[in-house]
Amino acid sequence: MTLLGHNGAGKSTLIGYLLGFYNRLDQHPFLPHFSEKIAPLDRHQVGYAPEAPYLDESASALDYLRLMAPLKRADRFDSAALFEQVGLIVDPKKPIAKYSKGMKQRLLIALALLGSPCTLILDEPTGGLDPFGHRQIGDLLLKLKAHHRLIVSTHSLDLAWALENPIWILKEGQIVHQGAFKSREALEACFFAHPPARID
Repeated sequence: MTLLGHNGAGKSTLIGYLLGFYNRLDQHPFLPHFSEKIAPLDRHQVGYAPEAPYLDESASALDYLRLMAPLKRADRFDSAALFEQVGLIVDPKKPIAKYSKGMKQRLLIALALLGSPCTLILDEPTGGLDPFGHRQIGDLLLKLKAHHRLIVSTHSLDLAWALENPIWILKEGQIVHQGAFKSREALEACFFAHPPARID
């Protein structure tokens, strides 16, 4: 599925709920509504890439794979194959401080792929990228879709349309639309029919 909505609509909260970050429904006012629509996922079957690449920039991509592999129950992994899969062309021992934003996004996706999870949850995977980087990550997601269930949070109507997944539009903690659209124009019309109550 693809999650669309304004800032504060609840996309990241829904992702947190799916990942089991909340123990009780009273921990966030949006959760009771979400629980009516979908259940949390088995976290051992999920790979997650957060929106912001909060990475130790003195470390390398290889350092992170070695750190995360035990947590993902990935006793064995092929770092070269993972980097090739996400198009991360870089010296694996090079400090992350020297990576571009697009390279950091690719590293986050590579980390999410550790252990070959059934589902990938990607929070704003194209956020902050220029049009070229946006297109490259979009193309990567389409390739990943052939082998993984994708749950993608995005502000991009173009990416949401290109992924051809069911689209969930959120507004202030409510899921106001679930399903597909017959055209890009219909998607845009529905999205803008649900603006935030307040725009900061």
